[in-house]
Amino acid sequence: MKRDSLFFRLFRELPRGFFEMIGRPETDETQYELSAVELKDTSVRLDGVFQPLGASSSPAYIWEAQYYASQSVYANLLAKVGRYLEHTNPERDWVAVVIYPTRSLEQKNLQPYRCLLDSDQLIRVYLDELPPAPPDNFEIGVLNLIAAKPEMALERARAMVPRLQASNRTDEFQRRVVEFIQTVILYQIPTLSRKEIETMLQVTDIRETRVYQEALEEGREEGREEGREATALAVARQLLKFGRPIAEIAEATGLTAAKIRTLKPKAKKR
Repeated sequence: MKRDSLFFRLFRELPRGFFEMIGRPETDETQYELSAVELKDTSVRLDGVFQPLGASSSPAYIWEAQYYASQSVYANLLAKVGRYLEHTNPERDWVAVVIYPTRSLEQKNLQPYRCLLDSDQLIRVYLDELPPAPPDNFEIGVLNLIAAKPEMALERARAMVPRLQASNRTDEFQRRVVEFIQTVILYQIPTLSRKEIETMLQVTDIRETRVYQEALEEGREEGREEGREATALAVARQLLKFGRPIAEIAEATGLTAAKIRTLKPKAKKR
């Protein structure tokens, strides 16, 4: 798979990550639409364009993911920008963004493009120089995974998933981020299957795991006389013993997080 398609999927599903990556977190991503623009009559294709919605005067963000060495990156970029403006709206303000995995891939002779490089219309991003994401910034966290070495990416992914599951983000947001975490690890370690990655990250449906099945059986035995709620409580207690996250237990049992917290054994005073 090509890297530009990975970035396109990421920015389409989690557009906030793009604007934070380029240092413009104040931008309202809901006012933009991401497109993969292809100008067929000129055989020009752009990796992606965030185009403002409606009659907004905000700039279009034309981005390219550059994952191989080339000495004509900016010549090609200027040609693409020119063609894009000519075929869409020549009066549109624009900003070009080039995403490199590392600074060493940038072309060597930059002198002919100094007018662009010194302007506010070009942003160069070196993924391995992005600062570490704050614990609750999962969009930048995914970009950090893309930039990391394979073994480090897996370690960071393992640490990110529990934080995500314990966050107050929506289930849909969590699902999207988990999907991208898995996809990035597949890129980084292609010898692993998606099922193996799910197991490593503990993101399979808990109800399909051996831990849950064992807890369910013990819970049934414990709550057989009292009914369905007693069984759910017994299952929750067993899963707490196994160290499963409260959000995960709530989803599996139907109990509220508050109820599950009351089941946690209290620490003994010394």
